[in-house]
Amino acid sequence: MPAVRHRSLSRSKSAAVRLAALYPSRRQLRRWNREKRVNRFLIGGVVGVFVIVALVLGFGYLRENVLRANETAATVNGEKLTLAQVLERVKPRAAALDQQARFYQAQGLAQAATQVTLQRSGLPDQVLDTMIEEKLVAAELAHRGIAVSDAEVDDGVRKEIAEQQAMRNPTPSPTAVPGADASPSPTMTPTAGPTPTSTAVPTLATDAFDTAYQGFLERANLTDAAYRELKRAEIARDKLRDDIGKNVQRTEEMVHARHILVDNDDSLKQVQQKLAEGAPFDQVAKEHSTDPGSRDKGGDLGWFPRGQMNAPFEAAAFTQPIGEIGQPVTSPNGTHIIQVLERDANHPLTAEQIEGKAATGYQAWYAGVRNGEQVKNEMNPEGRAWVLRQVGPRPRA
Repeated sequence: MPAVRHRSLSRSKSAAVRLAALYPSRRQLRRWNREKRVNRFLIGGVVGVFVIVALVLGFGYLRENVLRANETAATVNGEKLTLAQVLERVKPRAAALDQQARFYQAQGLAQAATQVTLQRSGLPDQVLDTMIEEKLVAAELAHRGIAVSDAEVDDGVRKEIAEQQAMRNPTPSPTAVPGADASPSPTMTPTAGPTPTSTAVPTLATDAFDTAYQGFLERANLTDAAYRELKRAEIARDKLRDDIGKNVQRTEEMVHARHILVDNDDSLKQVQQKLAEGAPFDQVAKEHSTDPGSRDKGGDLGWFPRGQMNAPFEAAAFTQPIGEIGQPVTSPNGTHIIQVLERDANHPLTAEQIEGKAATGYQAWYAGVRNGEQVKNEMNPEGRAWVLRQVGPRPRA
């Protein structure tokens, strides 16, 4: 009788496992399906987390670098000014302030460096205000039929660079040669020559200009296009101010007066006594007046219109009889003894006074349109912070 072979227990189990794998029971199938669903759920959850993280990071990047840049900082006459446009104008100014702060730090001037650095926080609003003004000026010039040509911009750029070079490299004065008879005797009366009508505009040769201009752009962190845009805006403001100045009145009621200013009763009594005794007004002013601007001129204030002096002084000057020495007038500056020398109802304004009135007219015009419905400033703390983040961190003190 042949011997019966007995399979080992492990081999029998392996066979059973293989057989079960080939013909799984319903219970096994349910368990395997359940395990597959759990695995798929876990894998899907992990993938979903990664997708959500990627979406969050992607949206954050998109918002920080694209969406935020296109947000509106202001609207002027329906035209949108974006945060990106503000940023481009802030960058060179921030770089200049950073350079200045580093210079102060190197010199050991920590407080000055800190003050300069803190100015950066206000750059977004300052730049936006300038951009709003530029848009309003351009619109007003167009309304008045005034244009700024490319040639004017080019001339302005060349003039600016030439003036800067002249300041950086001043022309040395000629040195007199001993014994040379090149100048007239100081006792001789020189012959009057023609009076120059305008100040000569400094110029540079092409090569010298190109070198100086590139150096300037590098120091200012500006491109040629960006600087020309700034120069165009500057010329536009000047043109509008000049055009507004055309309507400025060229004459005005004025008085020519002199005064003696004192700060105590004893000085006032001394001044009044000397004047009563017939002492010259100008001499008394030189001896006793506390006004540093007019004391050395005998108290002479020259011609001035209404609105230039404080109210008590002005009231006396425009009503006091000519030539008389008036009664003491008290103002916030002290006590005045006033003598009106002349009064003119239509006295010509000086060029400086006309320029001042034109500037005042420009400011009045700008204040009106800046606060009008055509301007909407939408700069908010988030936009301001974004601009400063894009510029970069401040230099460490």
